[in-house]
Amino acid sequence: MTDLASLRRPMSMSASLLCALFAATCSASDPGTAAHPDRTDPPASSADTPLAIVNATVITMASPALLERQTIVVQGGKITAVGVGASIPSGATVVDAAGRFVMPGLIDMHVHVLKSTDLASYTRWGVTTVRNMWGFPQIQTWQREIEAGSRPGPALVSASPGVDAPPSQWPAAQYLVRPSDADSIVTELKKAGWPFIKAYTQLSLPAFDALLAAARARNIPVRGHVPLAVPVGHALDAGLAEIEHLSGYDIAVSASGRSGTWGWIDAVPARFDALVQQTIRAGAANCATLAIYNALAAQHSSAERASVVVNRRAFVRALAAAGATLVIGTDAGIDVVAPGSSMHDELAEFVAAGLANMEVLKMATVGNARVLGRQDLGTVAVGQQADLLVLERNPLTDIANTKRIGGVVMRGAWMPVQ
Repeated sequence: MTDLASLRRPMSMSASLLCALFAATCSASDPGTAAHPDRTDPPASSADTPLAIVNATVITMASPALLERQTIVVQGGKITAVGVGASIPSGATVVDAAGRFVMPGLIDMHVHVLKSTDLASYTRWGVTTVRNMWGFPQIQTWQREIEAGSRPGPALVSASPGVDAPPSQWPAAQYLVRPSDADSIVTELKKAGWPFIKAYTQLSLPAFDALLAAARARNIPVRGHVPLAVPVGHALDAGLAEIEHLSGYDIAVSASGRSGTWGWIDAVPARFDALVQQTIRAGAANCATLAIYNALAAQHSSAERASVVVNRRAFVRALAAAGATLVIGTDAGIDVVAPGSSMHDELAEFVAAGLANMEVLKMATVGNARVLGRQDLGTVAVGQQADLLVLERNPLTDIANTKRIGGVVMRGAWMPVQ
């Protein structure tokens, strides 16, 4: 199996589209989402129809307290009421959530939407927003269609096409070989409407520095891989806003100076703290993508794979304990982990790393939303965008219960999952 180190070179949905998405996502049964056998949820309804979820136990993500016997009212894609006995609008779709739990929809912060057919998988698994980490022109078309309601799918945010040096394995790569070209590349990417720039693996140190300087001058963040030629400490000091896959740290912690899964086999834990503290000082976020690395580590012996898993979990635990910003994403879409379902594997990995269930769920909802710059997303509260999960069991007692999805509300549209 290929190691990731080698890869380092308010909206309304129409009823017809909603039904199509419902059919695509819910036609096959799944043991992880079995609903109460004696309960019948209403059929899918569009965001144009008011929605009331009644008798719910709500995990708001704004506080650790559970709110019981709540009625959540949704109109026009927004939450308009949350409370005991809240008034239900005339003609509303009513979902009985007695014995069930309602939380915000999940946000996957690292995916590759290379084919539009993946979009339905995210929705079916309760991922209501995704951040695509390598842009190309078709992505912007899909974004506009989703926003207009003509294409079903999760809200879609996207990085720019990656800025790299040849050779590149990705489409639409922007090659930066001469540092003097950085300014024009950054100018064109910002003009094209990309919200941030993706840095990639083969950049030289001078080109990387020029890229970050040009981006800083134009007030556009740079996120992505720490290039192989750039020490992670240098990348942090230079202002890389977010590091994907813990890239760069692998070489820094490895006794042999290797990268990718190889670097975590012989990681030296005594090196963790200094890197964590430098990360804190830099204010950089990290998207660890733990589950996919577990899959990639299958190329090693069982003992080596165990070291990869243990050491990467330990580094994430150290980042979390120090208060560093962690975002949760999967790297789904490159045929290693599955779109949608792998988000639940990633949540379980963060719990296995030693983080509390509530802490992990907050990262995957309101925490991810804040990194996206969205103040109207990620909590269950009046005025928030109505992206919600109705769960059959409590995810605070068992993180695997995030897979027991009874229904999804996406931008105010109700979709039962059976």
